This record gives sequence, C-alpha cells and structure tokens, in this order.
Amino acid sequence: MHQSKRSLLLILVILLLLVGVICSCCSCATQINASTVIADDLRVKNRYVCDVTYDGVGDCEKVLSEVCASWYENEVDYTTLKGYSNFLDEKFSSTIITRRDWLKELIVALNLNICYGDNGECDNFLDKDYFDSGEYFITAVQNDILGGFSGEFDPYSAATRQYVSTTLVNGAQYDFSCALDCSDYRYVEDKAQAAVSLYLGYLETDENNCFNPYDRITDDEVKFIVSELSMLNKLKGYTVMSFGDSIMHGDGNEFVGIADLMAQRYKMTAIDYSKGGSTFGEVLDRQQISNQILTAIDDGQQADIILINGGTNDMRKVSPGVVSDDFDYQSHDRKDFCSGMEYALGLIKDYYADTPVLYVRAHNMEYGIERNELHFGTLALDICDKWEVESADIFNLSGFDGHDDYMRSVYTVHTNRFPNGDSIHPNRLGYYKYYIPTVSEKTAQLIGK
Repeated sequence: MHQSKRSLLLILVILLLLVGVICSCCSCATQINASTVIADDLRVKNRYVCDVTYDGVGDCEKVLSEVCASWYENEVDYTTLKGYSNFLDEKFSSTIITRRDWLKELIVALNLNICYGDNGECDNFLDKDYFDSGEYFITAVQNDILGGFSGEFDPYSAATRQYVSTTLVNGAQYDFSCALDCSDYRYVEDKAQAAVSLYLGYLETDENNCFNPYDRITDDEVKFIVSELSMLNKLKGYTVMSFGDSIMHGDGNEFVGIADLMAQRYKMTAIDYSKGGSTFGEVLDRQQISNQILTAIDDGQQADIILINGGTNDMRKVSPGVVSDDFDYQSHDRKDFCSGMEYALGLIKDYYADTPVLYVRAHNMEYGIERNELHFGTLALDICDKWEVESADIFNLSGFDGHDDYMRSVYTVHTNRFPNGDSIHPNRLGYYKYYIPTVSEKTAQLIGK
C-alpha cells in the first residue's frame, strides 16, 4: 500500500510538472508578476476603472480598493476619487497611459478641431459627466474615432493595444483592409483595425507573433505612433517619385517599396520606376538607374519629392571610379559607379530643377566585402554633397545592421537560400521601422513642412 501511494504521488508530481511546462510554453500566455501588479482592472460600476501598475507602495492597494469600493456605494464624491487618480498619475505616469491621455495625444497629432458641446452624441456613454478632459471624448465621438464603443468612456482605464489600434485607424481614416496575421487572432476583438495598425507598422507583434490586445500601450509605442501620425498630417496629398534598385523597389516586401509604403502610411501618391538589380554604372543585362529617369522624363511625370538610391549592386559589378571636378555630366561615360551616379543626378537637376531630391543610402548589410560597402557609400555621399542633394543615411543613422542575427531574421526577407533572413532586402517591418521614419522626416524638411 505504501509503495502504491508513493507511486501515485510520484505520478501526480510528474503530471503537475508536465502541466507547468505546457503552460509555460504557451506562446501567447499572459504573465502576471504579483510583486509589481497591485491593482489591475478593478472595475467600478458604470463610472471608473482603477487600472494601476506600480511597485513597493505599501498600503496603496488597500487605500485604492477602499476608495473605489466607497465610490461604488456612492459614499465618496467624484472629486475625492479623482484626487487619488491624480496622485497615481503623478507618481506612476511612466507606467500608466490612460484612455484620456491617449485620446488627447491622438487628437492633437491629427490636428483635429476640439469639440466642446456634445449635442447628445455622447448620450450612449454613462460616464460622460464624470471626468475632466471630456472635450477629447466628445471630439472622438464626433469624428467617429471610438467606432462601435459605447457604454462607458472609462477615461482613467489604461489604454490597451486593442484600444489604441482601433482609435488610431479610425482617427486617421485609413480606408483599406488587410488580413490579420497573429497567433492570438481569436482574442483580438477589432480585427480589421488591428490588421491595419500592424500592416502600417504602427504596432508590432511580439517574438511569438502575438498582438497581445489587452496589454497596456507603452510610452515608447505612443511616442512613435504620435510622431508618425503627425508626419501623416504633413505629407498627405503629396506625390513621391522613386528611382533605384531592389531596396527602393521592395523586392523583400512583395515589391512594395519605399515610395509605395510612404503612400500607404501617409496617404501620398507614389510613382515608382525603380527595379531590382539596377545599377548606376553600366553592367550587361542590368538596368541603369539613369535610364529609369529618362523614362520618367519621356512619360512627362512630375512629383513633389524624388527619392533615389543605388550602389548595392554596383559594388559587386563595376569599378568605383572617382568624383569628377566638373558638372558636365553629359560627357561622362556612365560606365563606373561615380560617373553613372553623377549622370543620374545631373539629369534630375536639369529636368526636375524645382523638385527636391533625396538620396537613400541602404542599411549596413552582409553583402560582399565590407570595405567596398563603406567605400561606395562614402563616394555616394560625396557625390550628393557636390550636387547639393540631401541624403537619408540609413547606414549610419538607423542602427539597422544586417550582420546582427536578430535584425537579419526579423527585418529582412526569408528565402529558401537564406531561411534566417538575407540581410539585404528589408521586409515590410524592416522598412517601416528603419527606413520610413528617416526618409519621411527628410522628405518633410525638403518640401518645407
């Protein structure tokens, strides 16, 4: 009997260990640290959400619970409750971003007119009279930012990734749809908005490809989103035209390149003449970038900003050449890198004299000999200085390094030959994280926005 009991106990222990291992391996499991989460989603009837994360604050949990309970029983007025909220906001502002905070940031970034009278639009929200900054919720309702939300505004509830993705897509009025691809798909309520926010690179999935809709939005995420929404206001309506190689053309992103991605995020119009494999110098069976420009001139195309890149293919196909002492680009033979790039920039300067030009230097990649990458990149910047062309130096400014195993895997395209990323061609996330912010900032400066 004793032996039998010991066997049963051993089996029970093994089963418990197996359950623990299985639970710990769940890709989208929510982890809760009891030492840091003091009060989480303590809901108060129809009015208020105490949603706080902080550490080592003694009796704060007890005080907060008592205050919320008193509010629930109508024993404490709203001013008292808000006093505790202000205390928590001030002390833990780095860890809590409320719905009120987020909507204010969103509305200011989108440059929307603030609405102060709701005219009955907010009647479906039971707590409309019980908080400050109500004008931002009224503005959100009148601009259809809250979409299908109703019942409670919950202004002091923490803004979740789901709430942020829904309101930013509604607020920016993105009108296209795409598929939601994440491991926790079934837990995402507003799938359409989550899909767009991920596709446009405003939010990312985690290492397990989970969207984590109920996680709190972070300060860094809000700063990034607000910055990009502000850029949307600056660039929407403008036309961008691009020339260059596969980096410009988006060969690692199903041929959706830099100009097209800018058009999608910032509501611009894109005209793309770039093509994978193109070079500045002359290479048999390769398209020269200057010929792309000549085609655009023949087509009568015009734009508000011109993007151009090149040099990655040149450094393995042609000699570098030297930067010339003159501006007579028509006399250059276009055979080496420098003469070919000068010819391309000369064409643009002649035929698009009033259009600003931005050269996009590619990121640090594992391709060929590193000293060639540095040499050709330096020559390109020297040529830009000579021809007074602004540059977006992704190589030096972005931190995007294709030699890094993690960056190569997450931000460059996976192929049969390079199953862990080719280090050369950015995928959609690589473009949106490392290329688009720098290129868009330079673009806004060049068009005077």
